Amino acid sequence: MAQLNSTLLSMLLLSLWVASCCAVSSTWGNISNSAQLLHVENVMNGSSPGKYVDHEIKYPTNGIGNGRIISGIRAFDQVTNNTGGHATIYSGGPGFNFVHIKLQSQYNYGLIFRVEIYGN
Repeated sequence: MAQLNSTLLSMLLLSLWVASCCAVSSTWGNISNSAQLLHVENVMNGSSPGKYVDHEIKYPTNGIGNGRIISGIRAFDQVTNNTGGHATIYSGGPGFNFVHIKLQSQYNYGLIFRVEIYGN
């Protein structure tokens, strides 16, 4: 029994390690069951040899607040081979009615992200 538990624990830890190192997704704030999807954006930018690839997301897109308060944001890195990018909030975000997010690839690679913005 102890051997089985040890094996299962090892497999679980290995799975968690693989999942965490192969895609860097981020969540900010709280996304409750009653939260509404305010904005979704799928980003696919090809690689640029010798460079980083950047993509900015501004919500709302026209720069004028919409009165809806952002409760949570998810940025899903769709690349699972350890060459994905990362997301950073530069302004706004949960608790505000706007957000400015920057996505950046790893050096020499592109971006494939899905960004979801939720509010109440």
